[in-house]
Amino acid sequence: MSAARATLPSWLISLLLHAVLIVALGLTLRLTPPQGAMAERIAEVGIVLKHTDGETEYFQHEGEAGGGDSAAAAATDTADSLAELFAEKPPADAADALPPPLAVIGPGVLERGGVGTAVGADDAPRRHRRGVDGKAITSVFGIEGEGYKFAYVFDRSGSMGGSGRGALRAAKAELIASLKSLEKTHHFQIIFYNDLPWRFNPTGHPGKMFFATEQNKALAIKFIGSITAAGATRHEEALLMAIAVQPDVIFFLTDADEPKLWPGQLAKIKRRAAGITINAIEFGFGPQSDRNNFLVQLARQNGGKYAYVDISKMLPVRP
Repeated sequence: MSAARATLPSWLISLLLHAVLIVALGLTLRLTPPQGAMAERIAEVGIVLKHTDGETEYFQHEGEAGGGDSAAAAATDTADSLAELFAEKPPADAADALPPPLAVIGPGVLERGGVGTAVGADDAPRRHRRGVDGKAITSVFGIEGEGYKFAYVFDRSGSMGGSGRGALRAAKAELIASLKSLEKTHHFQIIFYNDLPWRFNPTGHPGKMFFATEQNKALAIKFIGSITAAGATRHEEALLMAIAVQPDVIFFLTDADEPKLWPGQLAKIKRRAAGITINAIEFGFGPQSDRNNFLVQLARQNGGKYAYVDISKMLPVRP
């Protein structure tokens, strides 16, 4: 029986086995997606982008965006989506970072500043502040100036000491506090004026500025202490004298509505200043009456700031 059993030739068996392997391999290749398609399907699962068309919102898989154009297209869509998500946050109000165009200073600021007397300012000097590249940041009645060289032009006319209000004393105290905030690498000049200007000049050589060393500050404080209120008021000569020493910032303080600086005088000062910042501080009695007077214009035309100080609300000063 076994001898009669039919047997297949070996070559036929080998042919059948190879045919089976070929068929199996073909099925495997047909069922396996190409590498690009696999990456696209992974992308569909991993990243979903939100798009807006008018009022309609829809979601799209990253792999559907460009039909395989390039990775750059997908990256652009992703960046657009992230920007959209960030845009949903409420924007910051830029106005919060802007300084007010007009400062009106009342008793609260004056109390905190301790401007009752020059002695008070001397006892409580302001903390040193530095701007960029070693510049100083100093202030007078809340108005800040930044630079290396500062000139102080203060009215000393009779009205600054009249009616028992002690305006000149408060101005002196603020000036001393500002000086004490400067460092020895910075420069200063002080000009008090009525109908004529009178400048700080301990060396006998006019027309110069002085380093803010401790010795020069001490001499300046003695000079400030010697100033009394008397005489009439002439603004222009004192301002031009300050401009001549080429400071970075001028602090100009007066209580005089009259005499005004007329448009021609303001234009002359601006031309001579040629980029010097001029800040203006006005002393007044009671509420401010003119919000566009010559002091406001002087500050505006020369890149500075303006402040109004109601001296009726100042603290009583010690005799």
